[in-house]
Amino acid sequence: MDAIKVRLRDVLAPRRTRIDYLYDMGDSWEHRLTITNIRQGNSDTSYPRYVAGEWAAPPEDCGGIPGFYHALEAMADPDHPDHAEITEWLDGYDPKEIEELPLKIALGRLANRRNAARKRLTKAEPS
Repeated sequence: MDAIKVRLRDVLAPRRTRIDYLYDMGDSWEHRLTITNIRQGNSDTSYPRYVAGEWAAPPEDCGGIPGFYHALEAMADPDHPDHAEITEWLDGYDPKEIEELPLKIALGRLANRRNAARKRLTKAEPS
């Protein structure tokens, strides 16, 4: 199945602050994004940009929500029968550690494209 690209402005109606979506239909990852602290942007800042986050994304193909919690339980308990296998498979994965750099890079690329498009539109407007 091909990924579907959707613009935030197309799904976030005025005064709506929550988006629910399903990722990976096989594992049924249900996500809820809550938009908070909306304020006027700074003209000297490129948007979108990463501000903060909590918890890392679960590893791919871990068996959905039940598999993810099973993996966390096995990692935390050295006496768990799956501890060694899961720990090796997850290879240093820490659910509380967010890899911020890839997020910042991805959002920076979006901001650069957005700013470049804005500059093209500004130049094209008649004076």
